[in-house]
Amino acid sequence: MRFVHTSDLHLGRKLAQMSLEPDAEHMLQQLSALVERSGSHALVIAGDVFESPNPPESAVRLWDRFITQMARRHMPVLVVSGNHDSGARLSMGSNLIALSGVHIAGELTGELEPVVVENVNFWLVPFVRPADVRAWAKAQGMDAGSVVNYDTALRLVLDVVRQHDAFAKRPNVCVAHQFVTNAGVSPERSDSEHLSLGTLDNVDYRVFEGFDYVALGHIHRPQRMGRDEVRYAGSPLKLSSSEINQQKSFAVVGIKQVDGRTQVKYRLVPMEPLRDFRQERGSVEELVRRGSQEDEAMRQDFVHAVVTDDDPIDVVARLRHVWPNLEQVTFDNAITRAAGIAEAPEEIDLKKGMRELFQEFFEAQAGKPLEDDEQKLVDDVFERVSRGGDEA
Repeated sequence: MRFVHTSDLHLGRKLAQMSLEPDAEHMLQQLSALVERSGSHALVIAGDVFESPNPPESAVRLWDRFITQMARRHMPVLVVSGNHDSGARLSMGSNLIALSGVHIAGELTGELEPVVVENVNFWLVPFVRPADVRAWAKAQGMDAGSVVNYDTALRLVLDVVRQHDAFAKRPNVCVAHQFVTNAGVSPERSDSEHLSLGTLDNVDYRVFEGFDYVALGHIHRPQRMGRDEVRYAGSPLKLSSSEINQQKSFAVVGIKQVDGRTQVKYRLVPMEPLRDFRQERGSVEELVRRGSQEDEAMRQDFVHAVVTDDDPIDVVARLRHVWPNLEQVTFDNAITRAAGIAEAPEEIDLKKGMRELFQEFFEAQAGKPLEDDEQKLVDDVFERVSRGGDEA
């Protein structure tokens, strides 16, 4: 059987204070076409469907249109929640939706059962924290005394999966969204990924022993972890300047049994963006001249400008005149080099508002996103500040 593996769609994301909805819709059209063109039997989405637990309505509608399209084509869609998602919201109505072939595991609840597609077991494991697993284990009448961190939490869940009667009958694919490493060695990361402080959320790839393929989400660069069959799909869109040089893609995975043994092959299919995210380097005069010579399509790209002038004037205004989607400005000049700072960020953060910065600060400190009541309180505070005339 064959399936497409992707993750980290981050619907609702913004760049340069601009909605990425047109880019996301363009990406989903390519994903849909690839599923059909490759003759796939299923689509796997390994978490972070949305950018935040409270995505904008437009992002929810885009997601609804996409999974409805897949359901009308009778294409099984296998989805798990990520750390950016609200598992409860993502899985709302999931039992009903599953009747259309769209299977969503938003939260760890009840007994674990595989979704069987073309005689392959797909085990959907939503993003879990140790507290989630302890609560689930207790509800199942299990001893959760061994659950002391993310690694032992996921290990307990997968031990239960391996003991299931179906596990020995068919090839097994695990779909998960966790920070998976190789003996403590971190995967190649981007600065747009939200991880806990230190290595608290580290999970060793060997917890997936016995699975024929592990479809991972969370890290935005496509790569293997430990063995070829444990893979991050990577995000299909460039979500920060640290991803500028990445070739975004989808993974097409094939599984077949030969002489009683399971063989797995995969290939990466490039994703062609609606608007690219690129870096341009030079003096302000050079950058303005270069941008003014580009066609209109290129000028709509997201741009990280590295300015080499020692004393530039009106940098942001002049560059935004030619690149309206200017995402970031950094400096690499005599001043920054003398100070031992390479590409120091400008004082003005072009990317994030105060509300988003606070949400990221809270998650970094607490190791979890804002709860619904906490988010409402934050929204109320920023709304009051905004009415008072201050920027929020």
